[in-house]
Amino acid sequence: MVNKKILASGIVFGMVIATLVGIGALNYFNGLKRPYDRMVIDSYGRSVGIYNSTYINKIVGINPGALRILVYMEAESLVCGVEEFERNDFGRPYAYACPELRNLPGIGPQFGGTPELILSRQPDVIFTSTNFFSAADANKLQGLTGIPVIGISDGLNGDVNDLMNSLYIVAEVLDKKERADFLNDTINDLISDLNERTKDIEDEDKPWIYIGGIGYRGTHGITSTECQYSPLAYINGKNSAENLGVGHVFIDIEQLFNWQQENKLDYIIVDGGGYAMCIVDLKIKNTTMGAGAGDLDCIKNGENGQPNAVMTLPYNYYSHNYATIFVNAYYLGWRFFPDNFSDIDENFYESIYEKFVGEGVYKDMEATFVSGHEGFHDITHEEIGS
Repeated sequence: MVNKKILASGIVFGMVIATLVGIGALNYFNGLKRPYDRMVIDSYGRSVGIYNSTYINKIVGINPGALRILVYMEAESLVCGVEEFERNDFGRPYAYACPELRNLPGIGPQFGGTPELILSRQPDVIFTSTNFFSAADANKLQGLTGIPVIGISDGLNGDVNDLMNSLYIVAEVLDKKERADFLNDTINDLISDLNERTKDIEDEDKPWIYIGGIGYRGTHGITSTECQYSPLAYINGKNSAENLGVGHVFIDIEQLFNWQQENKLDYIIVDGGGYAMCIVDLKIKNTTMGAGAGDLDCIKNGENGQPNAVMTLPYNYYSHNYATIFVNAYYLGWRFFPDNFSDIDENFYESIYEKFVGEGVYKDMEATFVSGHEGFHDITHEEIGS
C-alpha cells in the first residue's frame, strides 16, 4: 500500500519540477528570439536590453506604483495582466479611470506577483516599481522569466523628479515621448502655479499643520505622518513634522502635545486612507496610561466650536497618488488661503485627474472617502463622537 505522505510529497515535488521545467523551456525559446535592438537605463541604473517599440505589444506593471505610471503614460491598452490587488481593491484614481484593468488575468499577489503567473501572460516587458523591490530582485525575476525587467520609481519619499525620470524611461521603451513631455509640463505648471499663489503669504498668516493617517504598506492612524507632505509643501505651508526626518515616520502621541506647547500645532489633516483609524485615535482622551489625541487643544477647542481637523483624499494608496497630491494641494490652498484660491472648484479637481489618468474621477474618489462625509470636509465633534 502506498504511504499517503510519500505520495503527497511526490506530487508536490512533481509540481515544482514541472514549474521549473516550464520556466526553463520558456527561457530557452526566449533565447531563440533575435537579439535585442537597444539598451535602456532604468531607475536602478541597470542597462536592460529590449526590442524596438514596434515589437512591444504586451506589458505588465508590478509592485507599488508601476501600474499607475503605465496609466499616466496611456499604456493601459498594452497591459496583459495585473496583480490580484488591482483586480479586487479600488480607491485609486487610475482604477476608476481604467475599470477594464480589473478584468485582466491575475499575475499573483500584490508586491510583485509570481514569476510563473507573469510568464503565463507572455509580456514583452515587465515594468517594476523600485519601491520595496531591489535591483537584485529585478535581476532574479529577469533571469527566471527571460523577459526584460525595467525598474521605474515614483519616488519613495514623494520626489516628483523620480516620477518624471520614470515617465521618460517608459517613454523610451514604448515610444511615448510626447506623452511624457505633456505630463512633465503639466507637473511643472501645477507646481509653479501653486507656488505663485502662496509665495508671498507671510509666515504669521500660515497655520502649523500636522498630517496624520498616511498609508505606508497598509493603513495607519494619527501617528503615521509624512515629513515633506507634498500638498502642503507645494503651497508653502508649515508642516509640524518637517524637522523629524525625510519621508514617512511614525510619531508618539506625546509629540503632538510637545508641538502644541511650542505653538506648532494649529490644525490636523486626516488622510482619507487612514480616516477610520484616525477618528478612533481622536476620540481617545488623556489617561494615566498615556496621552490621547482627543485632548489636544486643536481638537477640543477649535474654531467655531469644532475641531481644527480637515480630511483630504489619500496621499498614498499602493504608493503615491500624484494626481490626488495636486488635487489635495489646491484644496488645502482653498481651505487655508481662500483669497488666493477663489477660482478653485470641483471642475478644477476633475481637470487635474483628466490630465493624469484620462478621466475626471474626483466624484468617484469623493464618494469612496468617506461614506456619509464625502471627500474634502472639516471634521466635526459629531463625526469624532466627542
